Amino acid sequence: MPANGNSHAYFNIDEVRSKNVLKQITQLINEVTNITETFPLKPGQTTEGLVATLDAAVANFLQTGSFAISKCPIANSDPRAIDLLHEALGAVQDTGQVMIQTGRDFVRDSTSTNKRAIATNSGRNLLTAVAKFLILADSIDVKVIVDKVDEVRETAHQMIEADTKIKVDDLYNLLISQIEELDITVRRRAIDLVKPNQRDDLLAARSALRQTAPLLYTSTRTFVRHPEHEEARRNRDYTADEMHSALNALESVLNGQQPKVTFSEYGRIGDLINEIDTFQNRIEIDPAHYRRGTDRPDLEGHCERIVSGSASIADAESTRENRKQKIVAECNNLRQALQELLTEYEKSTGRRDDNDDIPLGIAEVHKRTKDLRRHLRRAIVDHISDAFLDTRTPLILLIEAAKEGHEENTRYRSKMFQEHANEIVSVARLSCQLSSDVESVSVIQHTAAQLEKLAPQVAQAAILLCHQPTSKTAQENMETYKNAWFDKVRLLTTALDNITTLDDFLAVSEAHIVEDCERGIKGITANASTPDENAANCETVDCAAGSIRGRALRVCDVVDAEMDFLQNSEYTETVKQAVRILKTQRVDQFAERASALANRQEAHGLTWDPKTKEEEMNEFINACTLVHDAVKDIRHALLMNRSMNDVDSDVEYEADGVGAANADANRTISEQENQQNLMRRLPEEEKKKIQAQIDIFKVTQTRFEREVAKWDETGNDIISLANNMCKIMMSMTEFTRGCGPLKTTMDVIRAAQEISLNGSKLNALARQIGEESADSQTKKDLLAYLSQITLYCQQLNICSKVKADVTQVGNELVVSALDSAMSLIQTARNLLTAVVQTVKAAYIASTKVGSLSLNKTLIIIPT
Repeated sequence: MPANGNSHAYFNIDEVRSKNVLKQITQLINEVTNITETFPLKPGQTTEGLVATLDAAVANFLQTGSFAISKCPIANSDPRAIDLLHEALGAVQDTGQVMIQTGRDFVRDSTSTNKRAIATNSGRNLLTAVAKFLILADSIDVKVIVDKVDEVRETAHQMIEADTKIKVDDLYNLLISQIEELDITVRRRAIDLVKPNQRDDLLAARSALRQTAPLLYTSTRTFVRHPEHEEARRNRDYTADEMHSALNALESVLNGQQPKVTFSEYGRIGDLINEIDTFQNRIEIDPAHYRRGTDRPDLEGHCERIVSGSASIADAESTRENRKQKIVAECNNLRQALQELLTEYEKSTGRRDDNDDIPLGIAEVHKRTKDLRRHLRRAIVDHISDAFLDTRTPLILLIEAAKEGHEENTRYRSKMFQEHANEIVSVARLSCQLSSDVESVSVIQHTAAQLEKLAPQVAQAAILLCHQPTSKTAQENMETYKNAWFDKVRLLTTALDNITTLDDFLAVSEAHIVEDCERGIKGITANASTPDENAANCETVDCAAGSIRGRALRVCDVVDAEMDFLQNSEYTETVKQAVRILKTQRVDQFAERASALANRQEAHGLTWDPKTKEEEMNEFINACTLVHDAVKDIRHALLMNRSMNDVDSDVEYEADGVGAANADANRTISEQENQQNLMRRLPEEEKKKIQAQIDIFKVTQTRFEREVAKWDETGNDIISLANNMCKIMMSMTEFTRGCGPLKTTMDVIRAAQEISLNGSKLNALARQIGEESADSQTKKDLLAYLSQITLYCQQLNICSKVKADVTQVGNELVVSALDSAMSLIQTARNLLTAVVQTVKAAYIASTKVGSLSLNKTLIIIPT
């Protein structure tokens, strides 16, 4: 074995697919390494003890291996494999004895280069023999599982070829027992696999096998009963192909090969989200390193690819016009912001002074990217909300038409169902473009592909039922396909909910309820001169009411599921109570009033005069308001423990919800004292200016976090103080937006005093490092940065007296706090920059300390 201990270099480690095998090989590597390389010895170790430990490990291995061979399940069916195992175990025994002897010779004369080389070579041979034995044993274990796969394959083939229902039933019972037996070994194997992608592919193939078996059974029975119908043959052939695909995938993964279609290949991050993330990481460039010839075309290329990807979402069929316009506008804004930033970079070329326009430009690009992300997410949630509003009705209507034996209606419903299936598959794939959740994306893409293949077969089963509506086998076949469809749709819905934020979902749901209400109003106020026109209006109102009810119930399901993941608390109970009110009261009240209105319109709609229409319109609006307000109450309940920074809203400063939550949490503070409430009432122009400064602060904060993340905070006072100062400064900047934990001017003053105290501590600790530094320039730089911290702490104390001035202009109160807020944010940014420079300078100084050792709490260690 070589001196670097890389023993496994002498066999192909990629051949090891089992965690158990890898663990045993690693354990033996450690034992061998202890003999040839553990010098000097650790306390309590002896050279003879190391050899004895290895001797015991080899003996135990041989005993365990011999017992495993005796119990091998293929001992009778494949004697050649048993002989190979005995030969491999014999090689382990021989190389083990040689290793023990050469190891003993070496530890008695550890200075001998020749004996070390002999022992190392013996160790290499032993490890190679052990690896070969374990890999061979593992391959035989795999062969046992593959044999079970072949048994399932043969039984499935016999069932497909069966010509009576009795044979099909008997073979299906045998098939299920074989699948259950195979399932146990496959699950055990999946847990033991080293590579995660192989584990995922094996479990996906196992799941496909279990799901396909019932479909194969009913399809085969139906074909045996109705071989004259092409639809029956298509169902049987489809399930037979799915069964063979699942079995082939199982066998391929077990043998370490790549199946034709894998679950893991679906887990690829969408190009659009990847481009956006890359773009945001690329825009922050050190001005001294900016190169127009390379950086400009690179960033512009990223931007154009983002615009192109965004256009595909904006141009999608179901994207609402107002959302499309917002996406187009934000794409143009992003282009403009990038050009302005690149111009600032080019202006700074060759300049030594800091250019504040660059961080402002970076902040603007980040803001525009964030806004574009939000509109893209909301556009996708628009699609999801529409496509998954009612996933059951299209199939139920198809089955009902088939049971009636009405072929024309069944084919029409089949077409509608196929369109519905195409829509949910398309929307599912579209949603993956903006998600970086690899696991959920894998589930979505894989399930969408399965649904795409299953949908035509569901339609075939319905048409067959239409031809034979009284056939029990056709009915059972239809029921099996229906259950398979709903199970996969349920899985897809859950996966989509996982990549959709609750904020986006609720915001879109509220907007859609308003749209549905407007659609219903049009149906009420539309003129109708014939019974057909009146019936069309009634259907419009009924569809709008049904959509509102469906959206409300979907909100309840999604929010309830989200709360189930959280520990029970006052917060979760408040949210659940809001959900219960919507689900058990408001939805029922709405449905009752909407149904009564629809009945009145159906009976008397032709005779409604303008006054009656207005009354009915107001009744419908009031009914819709019940649901809309209840959904809004759920949103407010969810925001009770949220900061405004956590909410990516279409309205940057949203007074309702977050503000109410913050105010409610601090009832003890009077309205006059609560300056935070007044900050939320600033004029929009001042809010925008403050937000621009906060965006620049966030750029500085991001740089701070990246820099400080390089150092280990554990037991280090300087890094700990720096992080604490950053957190307090974040709270102070939040105050200027009317949110965060600081409510009054006195809270801000206390926060500034705490920062000053931390700054003094940081100053003292860093100065101690500077005083001990042997390099005069390093010491000079560190002391200069410390003087900046002292200066900015003093300025922050002055700026902390932020107070909103309230003046009365006419009948309105005008609030203003622009100057003090801007000064506070700018000073916080300067202080944060000084802290970063101090930490870097302190690290450099700590590497140049003279003979006197520093206290360990002052030593800055890279992570």
